[in-house]
Amino acid sequence: MIAVVMRVNTLLFLVSLAVFMQACGQTGPLYLPDSQPPVYVPKQSPDEEQ
Repeated sequence: MIAVVMRVNTLLFLVSLAVFMQACGQTGPLYLPDSQPPVYVPKQSPDEEQ
C-alpha cells in the first residue's frame, strides 16, 4: 500500500513539475519594456488662461 501511495505522489510531482516548467509559453528573453517617466502638466487656474 505504501508503494502505491509513493508511486502516486511521484507521478503527481512529475506532472506538476512539467506543468510549472511550461510557464506561459512566451519565447525569447523576458524583459520589462523601456518606459519614459510621465510628463506632468500643471493645471492652470482660470485667471492664468488669458
